[in-house]
Amino acid sequence: MPDTYNDRLFHGNRARRFLHERRFWWLVDRLRRLHISRAAVIEIGCYDAKTISFLERGGIAVTRYIGYEADADVFARAQPQWASRPEITLVKSTAPSDIDLSATFDVGICMETLEHLPDDLVDGYLDALARVVRGPVFFTIPVERGAMLIAKQLGYRIFGMYGDRLSWRDLLNGALSRTDRIPRHEHRGFDDRRMLERIARYFTVTESTGLFVPYFTTLNFTLGIVGTAKQRHPKH
Repeated sequence: MPDTYNDRLFHGNRARRFLHERRFWWLVDRLRRLHISRAAVIEIGCYDAKTISFLERGGIAVTRYIGYEADADVFARAQPQWASRPEITLVKSTAPSDIDLSATFDVGICMETLEHLPDDLVDGYLDALARVVRGPVFFTIPVERGAMLIAKQLGYRIFGMYGDRLSWRDLLNGALSRTDRIPRHEHRGFDDRRMLERIARYFTVTESTGLFVPYFTTLNFTLGIVGTAKQRHPKH
């Protein structure tokens, strides 16, 4: 089974690889700042669990890991990769009910995933993370409005980069941050401001910053968010 996602983002163009690896090194940096060197980790939208490799390269020991992934092909391809490590478990998940609420973790991770979830599943996954993680939870979400949206669309149209080309009307609305006027589908019409509001329902947000230009959200490809659960929920 060809892995076009990894080939496109991590094995090809150096600039694109740098942009997409940035979130992993941001994660490692934030864990170091919090003096976390060992952790039991849950990840929603883990893909092939490459996060583990970045954590360990950054000196973070993963004592236990459960990753949830919806893509059946990716799941089948990734499982053998980690078969020799019993502390690592990958679980196919297509709904929040798949999350084991009886487990607890030191760290939660959900990077470049929330924009791909059906809208009616987002709150369920956020609630599940809030229930099982006793330490920080790290999110990254894309910026799909303003100057960054224009830059992405130019890349798609002029340089033939992979991505969803918006109509001129949707591009204008996105450039003006009127994302509510764009039909929503994954990255299309995604609004980082609204997603941050949803995250804040479940977590006390301690950091929300651009991964490249910290104080100007729309000049970033990606926004990094750190939060802790607002309250401990009873286990079901």
